[in-house]
Amino acid sequence: MLLPVLAILAAAASPASAQLDPARIARENELWAQQQLQNQRAVAMENQLNALDARLSTEVRLRELRDQARRPILPAPHVAKSAAASTPDLGPFPSIPDETLAASNRRVRAASQNRR
Repeated sequence: MLLPVLAILAAAASPASAQLDPARIARENELWAQQQLQNQRAVAMENQLNALDARLSTEVRLRELRDQARRPILPAPHVAKSAAASTPDLGPFPSIPDETLAASNRRVRAASQNRR
């Protein structure tokens, strides 16, 4: 913004008059230095902003990784104290009387020893 103004002023002034007016040269140098300083500040602020943005992104991703790495805590199965000592209730499962199982076992053993 300031540079075009300086270019127009420099073009309008003759080279001889610019060399003869040290106050004008000092003013132009001061304006140029201020412009350079403002540019450096803008670059420094942009660098800081980019660094903060990168740090924030890193922290967010690290938090996501930590959350993924955590294993869910599963509750222990509930076992009632009275149920552990007693015979488990089989509920609707069918049961076979002991005499029937013994007779079946005898028939299987007899058939397995009867070789032809």
